[in-house]
Amino acid sequence: MSNTFSGLEMLKIAMLMEDEGSRFYSEGAKNATGEVKDFLLASAKQELAHKAAFSKMYDDLASRKGDAYEYLFEPEVGSYLRSLIENQVFDNKGGSNKDAFKDMKAAAAESAKAEQRTVDVYQKMYEGITEPEAREIMKKIIDEEIAHVAYFKSLI
Repeated sequence: MSNTFSGLEMLKIAMLMEDEGSRFYSEGAKNATGEVKDFLLASAKQELAHKAAFSKMYDDLASRKGDAYEYLFEPEVGSYLRSLIENQVFDNKGGSNKDAFKDMKAAAAESAKAEQRTVDVYQKMYEGITEPEAREIMKKIIDEEIAHVAYFKSLI
């Protein structure tokens, strides 16, 4: 089955996913101290750095596409795209963060699992993409997230 998301739509989803990840780590940091808190705050910043990278990719692509994608800034569209990914990867309901971040090893393991779920979501999207430009964009996003998973696993 093909995927009807455009490259810009996928980048918008990726930026929303990074926002959700940043909230996840920031909320976890509220229940942590010392090196675990520092790790979680640094992870939240990494999510925002990923968002900035995806935002730059978005701006570059949008500049070539013209005004045809202004609808992505409408609140209803943002809400719809957010609903597609909300709490699918990161538990921002607050249920498991406290135990997941009880020590550094648990925090790195939980982070690796969450980031792997992100990779899995993106790979599922990638499988159905038929537009070459959108496939290239999604591949870059996946590669960035795979590197993030590897980083967290190296900390375990």
